[in-house]
Amino acid sequence: MPGLINKERQNALPLSVSEITSCVRGYTLALTASMTYNNFEDHPIEGIFIYPLEECSTVVGFEAMISSQIITVQIKDKSKMDDCYFDCCTTANGLFCYGIPGQIVLDEDLERTVLVVNLGVIPPLETVNVLVSTSSELPTLPDGGIRVTSPSVCTPRVQRTINEEQGLSPNFQNRTDRHNCALGPHEQTPINPQLCMALLLEEEAINSIDYEFSFQLEIRAPYLLAGVESPSHAIRADADPLARSATSVVITLADKYTYDCPVEILIYPSDPHLPHVLIEDGDMTLEEYDDHLAGKSDFIKATKKDSSNEKKVDIIRKRLHKDILHNPVVMLNFCPDLKSMTSDLRKVHGEYIFLIDRSGSMSGVNISRVKDAMVVILKSLVPASLFNIIGFGSTFKTLFTTSQSYDEETVTMACEYIRKIRADMGGTNILAPLKWILRQPMHAGHPRMLFLLTDGAVNNTGKVIELVRSHARYTRCYTFGIGQSACRRLMTGLAAVSKGTAEFLAEGERLQPKIIKSLKKTMAPVLSDIAIDWLFPDTKEVLLSPVGSTFLFPGDCLIGYSVVCDTTRYHPNPKSVSSKTSPRRRVYSTSQIVEYNQNMKKTYTPSDPRSVEGKNPLRRAKVQELNGQTSPDYGAQWKTDYHVSAVSVILWHCQQIWVSTLETAVRFLYCYPNQLCEIETPQEPPAMPELNTTPACQEVVKGDCKAVVSGLLCGKPVKWEVTFDINPYLKGREREEKVHEELWNETFHHLAGRSIIQDFENMADKECEIEHGSGRRCQLYAIHTSKACNILSKYTAFVPVDLDTNEYLQTLIDYINPGETLLFIFIYLFLFHLYLTRLTLSRTRLLTRAARGFMFGSHSKTSNSVGESENEKKDYIPLVSLQLACGAFCLDSALCEAINVHMDKLKWTSPFTSHRVSLSHHVSHSASCRSDRSTAEDSHKLDTEGMVWATAVALAWLEHSSASYFIEWELIAAKASMWLSAQSIPEGKDLASVKSAANQLFIILRHWDENLQLNMLCYNPNSV
Repeated sequence: MPGLINKERQNALPLSVSEITSCVRGYTLALTASMTYNNFEDHPIEGIFIYPLEECSTVVGFEAMISSQIITVQIKDKSKMDDCYFDCCTTANGLFCYGIPGQIVLDEDLERTVLVVNLGVIPPLETVNVLVSTSSELPTLPDGGIRVTSPSVCTPRVQRTINEEQGLSPNFQNRTDRHNCALGPHEQTPINPQLCMALLLEEEAINSIDYEFSFQLEIRAPYLLAGVESPSHAIRADADPLARSATSVVITLADKYTYDCPVEILIYPSDPHLPHVLIEDGDMTLEEYDDHLAGKSDFIKATKKDSSNEKKVDIIRKRLHKDILHNPVVMLNFCPDLKSMTSDLRKVHGEYIFLIDRSGSMSGVNISRVKDAMVVILKSLVPASLFNIIGFGSTFKTLFTTSQSYDEETVTMACEYIRKIRADMGGTNILAPLKWILRQPMHAGHPRMLFLLTDGAVNNTGKVIELVRSHARYTRCYTFGIGQSACRRLMTGLAAVSKGTAEFLAEGERLQPKIIKSLKKTMAPVLSDIAIDWLFPDTKEVLLSPVGSTFLFPGDCLIGYSVVCDTTRYHPNPKSVSSKTSPRRRVYSTSQIVEYNQNMKKTYTPSDPRSVEGKNPLRRAKVQELNGQTSPDYGAQWKTDYHVSAVSVILWHCQQIWVSTLETAVRFLYCYPNQLCEIETPQEPPAMPELNTTPACQEVVKGDCKAVVSGLLCGKPVKWEVTFDINPYLKGREREEKVHEELWNETFHHLAGRSIIQDFENMADKECEIEHGSGRRCQLYAIHTSKACNILSKYTAFVPVDLDTNEYLQTLIDYINPGETLLFIFIYLFLFHLYLTRLTLSRTRLLTRAARGFMFGSHSKTSNSVGESENEKKDYIPLVSLQLACGAFCLDSALCEAINVHMDKLKWTSPFTSHRVSLSHHVSHSASCRSDRSTAEDSHKLDTEGMVWATAVALAWLEHSSASYFIEWELIAAKASMWLSAQSIPEGKDLASVKSAANQLFIILRHWDENLQLNMLCYNPNSV
């Protein structure tokens, strides 16, 4: 139930007006939402505004107007906030308890994903205007398209009768009862002394009345647009008639909004799979930045003893994280073309870790379902993989001390381990095994995939999600909730922060189709071991953000940021420095410094004690010092600089043109990226050599800076590079330009600051774990960057401020320590959903598709086991458990038992003569006089023939006897077929004849007469 809510009754105030104004630049979205709410009550109420955020979004501004009262927010250090902002109480027995009446409980995850602002008292029959500004990184599609979706808070569904709903929305039935999951008691008793955020967010945003809605999206692309469409609503696209190319367009709704679903826009670039560089200039000129530095205490103190230019450059380098907004930010966007690549099991390299819940609640049917599914998934892995299995309960046990290669020995050990596991490990503690897994060293060329199978909930959901979020660059999590008691927030949260998927099993539903569906996604073509090398002249000081993800699957994109400060004026004889003579150096991010240069001393110093100048992007008036009140941040002077819209320019072929459809435009640098080229040898020189791979038909953009993206594409080294010129953006915005400054001209800066803050937070955690220290140094860096960029970190908090009275308002937020309370346990009793979507698998012969390439199959099909007996569900498990790690099967008694066919019948129908001869009672004398060497050679030949025949028979049996479960054994069949294709078939046979003979075997078995010998039938394998 996001939006403006009545704190006492916990119901939403009706929304009367909603306006969305947004701008897309590259893979980023700047959005401002204006919402008007009405208090129709005849008495005053206390209002709380709740605004959920997407995973890659951050709030950059907030303002609420209630009559003549204006409320905004300021970022404050949590450790310096007054006790009144963390109201808590002590029970009669002395235990610390959370959840004070009227407080909102936020854990580590909710702090990042929801904005909560206390608006205080709202008079009766009063109107409340709320403005929220956010900056976001946008998701991409496998074809390189970009998806934009309006926030659900701004587009709530209007509550209507069933007939009205069916008339307005054809998707009404798909939406029915989506959130009706045992929330009856909560709905019947609206007055709750404690506001539980997890419950509030689970409730769908529904408005009681129609509201005015307007939507405007401006697209400012550094490339030509191939098209724009909306799968949800009819849209209208307007372009500037003076524009020379289709790079800018304004999107609005063509018809009246129908209040049925959020607005979704899909943007298709003309060259979606080429890397692009976009640059956003800082808010200060060089002269203004020098004046800014001269007033900072750390700069003054350092230059008193040494006023040399080298010392000034050193101070600039140390405090660059606090001056992000004042310097240009370079953003790299790249979505590699992985969808068009053909999937090949031989090129699959991954590290697969299976985390299995073995707590007492898994006993019975659940643990049996997991054991069957694990056999299938273990046999579906390929030899180039690494894997490990961890069982957890109150403690955890690992199969291997570290992930092992997939071979016959390790697979046998794993299958034996799975056969013996029991649900006998007590409670559910997922945090400890997760920490152990995420601390394990990464393996080059093997992206880490974590599969979590559980049926329960934990009391520290936020802490678990936050842990996975901090390691999402290296790990992708696929979760499987078994049964009705599985915590949906935990499952979906872990998948969302790591770009994985979450699956839920209803009662009686099979686990194998869902886990194989996720496994297929991990076997798609992947670009792994990604690194971004930035090369800048020595006269530039650069602060880099960490690489967003170290591996990409089809549809994933890479975004990197660098903050550039020009220090040419501090270098001797700066006029003689040029792009041709100035050496370029490779620059590393904060985390890369530790990784690549262990001897480099960290040069950052604690920030000066005075507070940084805070800016509220939505409020243009200065916030004066709060006199006569104890501030959460002692001695802070809240100041706000005037920010107005800047007229800027887009560069196309290095020429300035006007392309904006509004009154202003944004400055861009469009760089023609170079095509893909392969790396034959690893390159780690001080400066990357120039690569001339730009097509001759394209005009090369001149510049002295370069961004190089390198990685392993299906195990093969590749790289892309982009050359760009930073010099036009080093001068900053002139004063006359600032008069027209726009709200979202700092989007790149905000997102770069967010990425750098998270990097500091991760380093602080590592210092606490590895060095057993407090991590205070990196915490200070994160806090300083948070205040300077007006971006929230986990060490800071938003504090509401009444601008009219210059007073702080209570936050009404309870920041809990999940390890000390079981408060959230009751939440999960209300979050039980039934997974209703069941699709029927087409019962056709699909083995051919498995052999051609499993990735071309549909991922949406699942087998339906309703109405089938338990024996039919497990009939293929005994067979697939016999498959070797290489994909082959052995011709032995175990195979005969699994397929229920006698060995004599298998050998009589074999296309190989040696199998039929071995059954003959007339053995020639010459055969008994073979030499030992010949016997060994014939034995090896028989073994090869036996494995080829057994594998073909196993595939034929799966197709004839278990076709309804094709999706479950598809990867197993593909691996077996791949092994067959690599064999040299004995006796001059070909693979097609062997497979045909195996298929004919099961046709013959249907007409078998026990009174007749098989050799009397009209069947000759040699004629197949």
